[in-house]
Formats: sequence, C-alpha cells, structure tokens
Amino acid sequence: MKKLFLLIASAFLMFPAFAQTVTTSEDENTRTVVEETITPNGKVVTTTVYEKNSVFTGGFWRNWELSGNLGAQLFYGDNDWKVNNITEMITFPALDLYLTKWASPSFGVGLGVSYGQFRGLYQSSDYWQGTNRIVDAWFKTDELYKDARAKYDSEKLAYQRGHWIDAYVLAHADLGNIFFGYNPNRFFDIVAFGGGGMIFGLNDKYAHSVTYNLGFANNFRITDRFKINLNLRGAFVGDEFDGESYVDEPSVKHILDNHKYDGLFGATLGFTYGLDREGWKTASRTSKYEYDKETIEKIVKETVPVPEPQIIVDIPEVWFHINFVVDKWDISKRELINLQSIADLIKSTPNTKYLVCGYADKQTATPDHNMMLSENRANAVYDVLVNQFGVPASQLVKDFKGGVDYMFYDEKELSRCVMINSIKD
Repeated sequence: MKKLFLLIASAFLMFPAFAQTVTTSEDENTRTVVEETITPNGKVVTTTVYEKNSVFTGGFWRNWELSGNLGAQLFYGDNDWKVNNITEMITFPALDLYLTKWASPSFGVGLGVSYGQFRGLYQSSDYWQGTNRIVDAWFKTDELYKDARAKYDSEKLAYQRGHWIDAYVLAHADLGNIFFGYNPNRFFDIVAFGGGGMIFGLNDKYAHSVTYNLGFANNFRITDRFKINLNLRGAFVGDEFDGESYVDEPSVKHILDNHKYDGLFGATLGFTYGLDREGWKTASRTSKYEYDKETIEKIVKETVPVPEPQIIVDIPEVWFHINFVVDKWDISKRELINLQSIADLIKSTPNTKYLVCGYADKQTATPDHNMMLSENRANAVYDVLVNQFGVPASQLVKDFKGGVDYMFYDEKELSRCVMINSIKD
C-alpha cells in the first residue's frame, strides 16, 4: 500500500513538468494555434496556422459521396397534355442513385442512375401517308382513355404504360461554397448538377433516347458525413423515346405536333453519405521549435546592451517599415524592392548609422516564440542589405524586441515587421 501511495504521489509531482498551454487567435483569413509544452528537458513550441478558405484536395479516392433518393415523377410527351388533370401522369416510386467524386468543396463529377414508370397517352388510331405509317408509339396498351374529351374521339386516345431506367454522367457545383466560401458547418446548401446520358425502356426494347439532365439538390447537414437532401430534377428526352414521332418525315407537321424533345420531371427525398471519414482538411502550415533549459534561461535573463537610438540632427529623420507574413521571416519580392531603395539611401549617407530592429505581434504567439521571430526577421533584413545590396556592415546595428502591441493603425499585422531608423554613433 505504501509503495502504491509513493507511485501516485510521484505521478502528481511529475505532471507539471509536462504541462501544456494552448492559445488561439484568428483574423479574417487565418486561425493560429500555438501549443507550448513544458517538458523535463525544456520547452517545445508548436505554431499551426490554418487557412480558413483553403483545403487539401487529397488523392483520387478521397471525398466521394453516395446519394439515394425516393419520390415521384412524371413524363410529358406529345399527347400527354390531353389528360383532364396532370396528376394522372404522376407515378410513384421514382428512384435516384448518385456516386460523386468532389475535386474541391465547390466542384465535383459523378455518375447517376434513375428509375421510373412511364404513364401517358398515345393515339391508337392508325395514321398513314401513302404506304408509310406516320405514328407508331412504344409502351402501348389496349386500354382506352375513358375520360377523353369529345374532340379527341377520332384519335382514340389510349394509355401508355411501362418502366424505364436513365443512366448519365453529371457535373456538380456547390453554390454555397462558390458564393459564400467553404464552411464545413453550414446547415443548408444547394448543389446544382447537370449532364447527359441514355434512357432505356425496360419493357419495350425499342424505346431508347439521349437525355440531357439537370436539377438542384437541397442539402440539410445532419452530421459531418450525413445529409438529408431534396432533389428537384428534370431531363430533356428525345422524342423518339415514346415512339410518338414521324417515322419517315420527322420535320413535317401533319396530324400531330411533333416536338423535338419530351420532358421528364421528378422530386425525390433521400440522403447523402460521405464515404471519406476524414473529409476535407483545412490547409495549414506548422512550425515547431524546441528550447532546452539553457536557451530558456538565456532568453529570459539576457538583456541586449543596445543604447537608445538618437536621431541625427544634421539629416532628416528617416524610418522604414518592412512587413512579414504571420509566423514567417521570409522577405517577399515587394519588400525586396523597398529594401533595394533603402540600401541606396544608406550607402549615400556613409557617415550615418542605421538601426535594424525586428518585431512580432504580441497577440499571435508566446513571448519566447515572438522573441525568436523578431530576431530572425532582423537577421534576414540585415543579411539582404549587407550581402545582396552591398551596405557596409559598419553602418548597421541589429536589435529585436519580441512581441509588441499594435504599432500602427490598430492592426496587429503591421506589427510583424522590421523597422530601420537612422541613429547616432
């Protein structure tokens, strides 16, 4: 029992040695997470910057979705408008199945298959032109349409009945992500889709046609991988699919009004399931720095004996601002242009010294990490001035101040900088 007590007590004593502090800050485009871990050997600081509107696309097998829907539909052909009520043409069930590969949160491609029933009207009277039959419908039945109006008696309208399947390729566009930016937590989204394929009659082998499909999927997010969706879809179907077209003279207006395309409309309710467990990963960059005990003590206790700058009275007061990206000390091409101009000025005043001082914004990282950033930024500017633009090293004095509060216009981004000031010896 005594040994167990000593073991538990040792564990509690060691816990502070592995303490971790996490701080988070964000602006319009980025979110920065700084993790500071204290270990027996020193300190580890890990800084991760997440780009809010950028993701890693991943490989081919990433970000696939499977959708299934059930609902009702109607087929609208040449004679179907002659029914007394359009609801007579609506059939149930209509089935949709989609498999989609998203190349980005906004655009994807995939395959779709739809099943439905054919319910319409055709003219059972025989129409001939010379020795050629003009009209020959598919999906024919012998059941006459009993509610037909008197003016259609000569046409002997009869029911068409059958089943069909439509297979097609689709392109998808997530309108929410396109117009409002990527947001994985958005509850409602609209996805527009369109493409082409072929439709086949299941009980009439001669019935087939090209289709042009389009529609909207209204998605309601339930979990990261599961959505409820309401699909409103339609298709243009070639007139030859139901057989009600001119066999030998398709462009001649004769007994029937011959349309080039028939219509297919449907509304289905179902689900969308993400096959990729990880989904989209927000683009990020991570830097990790390890400090041993000696380095930590040096940063905390060491003071840099740099005298306070004094502005030379015999030349105008000059100062320059070189800006940096968060958690970086790389110099952009825009700032290189500025540094070249600054270098020319420094070399034109050989009797004047200049202070090159680095800074970081206090709100983004820990004091130790900001001290390292400000030092590296000062070293980077000093190196460019001396080694790239030929400024005498004797004219430059380096310094770094770590993290500071807002330096200009209440913008923390402007504190990620190096300031260059003229000073006295």
